[in-house]
Amino acid sequence: MKLSKDLEKELNRQLNMELEAAYQYQAMAAHFEYIGLDGFAKWMNGHAAEEREHAQKFYDYILLRGGKVTLEALDTPKGTFATILEVFNDAMDHEKAVTASIEGIYALARSLNDFGAENFLNWFVTEQEEEEDLFDTIITKLNLFKVDENTAALYEFDEALGKAE
Repeated sequence: MKLSKDLEKELNRQLNMELEAAYQYQAMAAHFEYIGLDGFAKWMNGHAAEEREHAQKFYDYILLRGGKVTLEALDTPKGTFATILEVFNDAMDHEKAVTASIEGIYALARSLNDFGAENFLNWFVTEQEEEEDLFDTIITKLNLFKVDENTAALYEFDEALGKAE
């Protein structure tokens, strides 16, 4: 079944949102590299790659369903941050926006009785739950250990994130 024009538009918007996330996470990784936090940089680079994979899934699905992929210009990502916590709060805000967007597309697919699109989007619904939980856990620990004020905790956190998968 061919995609409806409305669903095609929303899937393209999401594809571009995933590319924006990858671009932003890459900028966050560059910031961490610049300030000498290689573990944070490695972790954020991994997250940027994951967002590019998400974008590719949308790209492939749009084409599979006979839609036209529309790539938009990416905004310049924020590249300077005052604190480690600011980076992760910004990332969490973005993940929440992605979750809301995916839920909106899911609702549209449901209203159109597009069961294939619903099935495709189920993976992303679960993925977003995991992403928000992950960022929430990191933010909780950053606050708990006062990483922005505690160099020993910052060092340990950097080491741990550098080893994380």
